[in-house]
Amino acid sequence: MLRPSRLIRVAGVLATLATVATVSACSPAAKRVTAVRQVDGQPTMLIVGCDTFDADRVSVSTEGVSPPVQWDADRGAGGAVDEVRLLQSPSGWTVDGQTLTAFQPGTEYTASAFDSGQGTVPVRFTLAELAALPPDQVLVGEPGGKRKAVTEDAFRRAAKKSC
Repeated sequence: MLRPSRLIRVAGVLATLATVATVSACSPAAKRVTAVRQVDGQPTMLIVGCDTFDADRVSVSTEGVSPPVQWDADRGAGGAVDEVRLLQSPSGWTVDGQTLTAFQPGTEYTASAFDSGQGTVPVRFTLAELAALPPDQVLVGEPGGKRKAVTEDAFRRAAKKSC
């Protein structure tokens, strides 16, 4: 039989676990539907749209720079896109905030897309990492701010599964 103090601790732990499970169950997981590569020398985000995700905002910001600088574009009246050259607003989209105006060597950036506030798994990158990618590869985001290079085909297959 459990002593009262032990019983209270066990009940507290169970209540905490139940709360965490409930909160995490209510928040949809970030979609793994974005990747970054270089196109004609420019960092470019690839976006795989699906029934549960249609990007309406794209953002890129610096990492480890104080204060951080960023660029945000909002779809507004523009149409859906499957590729965005970062720092260049797609046709019909509007730039919401732009303190980031050029990419710098040696700086780390984070890019993400959003659908009604629901974000994708962010992709961190440097210009050197993008330049080193073979033509058939892209960078994808991983937990803890990590990234890995995968083939574009592998990214698209995984993105469809994330939907």
